[in-house]
Amino acid sequence: METLVMEDRASSSRRTLQRKQQQKTMEVPIVITEVAIFTALPGKDDQLGHAILQGLDIVRQHSECITAHATRCIEQPGRYMVNIVWTSLEAHTVDFRGGPLFPQWRGYIDGLIEGSAEIFHYQPF
Repeated sequence: METLVMEDRASSSRRTLQRKQQQKTMEVPIVITEVAIFTALPGKDDQLGHAILQGLDIVRQHSECITAHATRCIEQPGRYMVNIVWTSLEAHTVDFRGGPLFPQWRGYIDGLIEGSAEIFHYQPF
């Protein structure tokens, strides 16, 4: 009986090691995080925040949007940071921006932002 238990543990350990090795060799999908900084027009701070939250409901409808959220700057309450995780850079820059959801998203914030948003894309390393 004791020999059987030891063999079971040994084979279990081998299977665990094999799974870990397979996971290391499997290609991990790389997601892209879009970070956008928006600054409200004077006197439009709260209105922009509300518009961003409504607009993110539109962004989240895109099939390649993994998650989206916004935060407000403490020192400058008229500044908002929007983080959106996409399945790829092209999902954002080509599919979303070139599709029907982009004008809907922009419709919420247009006329409330000062200048252009500062937008960058990040990837894990």
